Amino acid sequence: MRFLKLSLLFLLISGFAYAQKWEVGKTYTDDEKWTEFTVGNIPLIISVPHGGIITLPNEAARDCKGAVTVTDSKTIELAKEIEKVFLEKYNARPFIILSNLSRKHLDQNRDIDEATCGNKALEKTWHQFHDNIDTAIALATKKFGKAIYIDLHGHGHTKQRLELGYNLTATDLRKPDVEKNQLAEKSSVANLLASHKNLDLVQLLTGETAFGTLITSAGFDAVPAKQDVAPLEEDKYFNGGYNTRRYTSIKYPNVFGWQIESNFKGVRDAAGRPAFAKAFVEVMAQYFKIHLNTSF
Repeated sequence: MRFLKLSLLFLLISGFAYAQKWEVGKTYTDDEKWTEFTVGNIPLIISVPHGGIITLPNEAARDCKGAVTVTDSKTIELAKEIEKVFLEKYNARPFIILSNLSRKHLDQNRDIDEATCGNKALEKTWHQFHDNIDTAIALATKKFGKAIYIDLHGHGHTKQRLELGYNLTATDLRKPDVEKNQLAEKSSVANLLASHKNLDLVQLLTGETAFGTLITSAGFDAVPAKQDVAPLEEDKYFNGGYNTRRYTSIKYPNVFGWQIESNFKGVRDAAGRPAFAKAFVEVMAQYFKIHLNTSF
């Protein structure tokens, strides 16, 4: 019954997406331009919830329990650099959803209550961001069958590497492979594994064709990967948040993906963004060909 309700809800969302004519390459915004949605033409959806810098002088900062207000600096710029390289290299465009509003006021990687800290005036903006993701998913999966969802963030941890969040804790990643594979349904790639019986979770985390393995081989260290299977016990590690859990859940059976927590130096800084974007695009081209049998 729960799955039926979720399926009906997604059909309603999909119906809304199809009812409006969405133009590839066009960016749609709300009146305040706090949210941007650029329509893509490949089955890749990138959301950036914490890169916004617009502040509201007449609104207090969020201060409810659990509220975090730190900006993931230059993540919007990184997403736009990735978009630029996709266009230059393949004349392809991912779906991109950006939150331009500061996290001090709204956290687009939390459920609505914690996201707004009870500020009813910002509930519409929360819905706008997430409705855009729903629309992107509906459009991408209708055309391609499956889609990859990536929630793009930035971290300030000591180790300068990408932290890939598959909804698995660092403790989970340190488990032996046999035990790790038993966590497949918990992971953010569960929907891919459900339809590809020749794959297992370990292959997608640390195998030869795992995203982490491929991006590390391209010059950007990542965990988990074949080269770095799991964080050490003393390492800080982000394993995926609200968006990753939501959009790779059973409610979205044709979507899988992961959260990327990117280091600043060499990835988000001005010098690193072009090189990382180029590597990311090339790795995703490989990944799509291997795991989705799709070429740009």
